[in-house]
Amino acid sequence: MKLFLFACVFFEIVALAGMLAGYGASMRGFLVAVGGFWPDLLKGATPAFAGQPVFMFGTTAFLHGGPLHLFMNMVGLLWLGPIIVDRVGKAAFWPIAGLSALGAGGLFAALASSGTPSVGASGVLFGFLGTVALWEILDRCARRDSLMPVVQNGLAFLAINVALTLASPGNIAWEAHVGGFLAGTLCGFITWHRPYLPHRSWPEL
Repeated sequence: MKLFLFACVFFEIVALAGMLAGYGASMRGFLVAVGGFWPDLLKGATPAFAGQPVFMFGTTAFLHGGPLHLFMNMVGLLWLGPIIVDRVGKAAFWPIAGLSALGAGGLFAALASSGTPSVGASGVLFGFLGTVALWEILDRCARRDSLMPVVQNGLAFLAINVALTLASPGNIAWEAHVGGFLAGTLCGFITWHRPYLPHRSWPEL
């Protein structure tokens, strides 16, 4: 998990350093050009280098649109990442992150109405959210506990995501969020075995 966070911060520093060095937004533009998720590359567009249509499913998760975008995603990953590691171990972090990124990119490519690229770790973040949410649901069902806390949290996160999407039309890749969440839910179903007493748990709002 630390490596993932470090890579995200590193590339944001590179983008900011380019701006401070007098290159304006050209450094960030270059990073997005070679590492962002471009849906048109899956529809016949010419890639910048061989393998870009495949690599972009992963590289896009390490790039962000700015410090605030990075901060929001890192806060979410610092909350959900340890829950993943606590339950299934460090070895499972990357497979769940990878499948979440794949789901995010796949649905974004299928539903995006323009060729605008997508960047950010939010697909992975929503994948982790789907995994943790499904674990919590299955745990509560096994213990015959109320699902109301999960429903309340789910509605709150949905409302926040919808509000952000409406407030920034065209800037929020909701397709990637949904794709990551669905992939993460699948990961949660595959990895759940029994009710679990976690070191970190789903908070109640």
